[in-house]
Amino acid sequence: MGCNLRDLVSPEAIELSDLSGKRVAVDVFLNSYQFITSMTGPDGKPLSYNEKPVAHLMGFLDRSTMMISEGIDPVFVFDGKPHDLKMETLGERKARKIEAVSKWEAAIEAEDMESAKKLGPQTAEYTPEMVQETKQLFDLMGVSWVEAPMEAEGAAAVMCSRGEVAAVASQDWDTLLYGSPVMVRNLTSHGTRRFGRVLAAERISLADTLETHEITQDQLVDLGIMVGTDFHPGIRGIGPKTGLKLIQKHGTMESVAETKGFELPDNLEEIRALFLNHPCKEDPVSDPGRAVEEDLRSFLQEERGFGDGRMKRALERLAGAGRLRSASQPSLFDF
Repeated sequence: MGCNLRDLVSPEAIELSDLSGKRVAVDVFLNSYQFITSMTGPDGKPLSYNEKPVAHLMGFLDRSTMMISEGIDPVFVFDGKPHDLKMETLGERKARKIEAVSKWEAAIEAEDMESAKKLGPQTAEYTPEMVQETKQLFDLMGVSWVEAPMEAEGAAAVMCSRGEVAAVASQDWDTLLYGSPVMVRNLTSHGTRRFGRVLAAERISLADTLETHEITQDQLVDLGIMVGTDFHPGIRGIGPKTGLKLIQKHGTMESVAETKGFELPDNLEEIRALFLNHPCKEDPVSDPGRAVEEDLRSFLQEERGFGDGRMKRALERLAGAGRLRSASQPSLFDF
């Protein structure tokens, strides 16, 4: 989730119709984990068909067609190769997953299904095979996707700042550190119930956030580094509110360090550059296409056991948006 800036922003609840007619970049990785950890079986493991996971495909089919039916043109962004500075963070995640797998296996062996149900989501993985299946699904649906050179939310933020998309849909607060003018949270979970409440999409303006706190984008990045990001663990004792006061008073991380007596990271400029000048491909995003009903049914129903109800809902949404055609009954648009 990167740097937690929740206490420093003022989200505005929006309806999906507010994004109608707009192209929105969507961070794939965090959404995939949301799907595979929320759609689980009795043992806590993600839903599967013939021992192959399908929760990620169920989630992306439902949420992407929902957006399309609301007039939103999603552009899904996949992570590329992680920067070396993120390896420590990834190593910690892997260690936690290994520990969770061990506990889950012990719960299964003890036939403690209640514990297994809770531990199962912690063992979830979004494997390279699942990534390829997701890309194949998007291709079959005619949905645009890109692979970032590095961080998906970083590339998406650059795309938004260049005007290629109107907003970045992500749960990762680092999206603001990367400079996305508009961030939308809960877009893919809008209308769903979680922890006893119905979630609503929220729009966050970077310009408004900076103006409210009277800081610059460079200072926001310094604040984020002090609080802690995927590229630096942060400074002990400095949270978002304390960090904000310090950066407002002293201006830069160097000045804060001099006053508070902590050591600056040796690679501070490199970390800053990852946020302020994140790599992003120059290639234009492809235009959306139309799904072929027979191909989608073959991929999802015949090969992965999707039910008629789930397929009917998705196909009706695509058809209603003019994004569905039949291979056996071509329309005038096919010529």
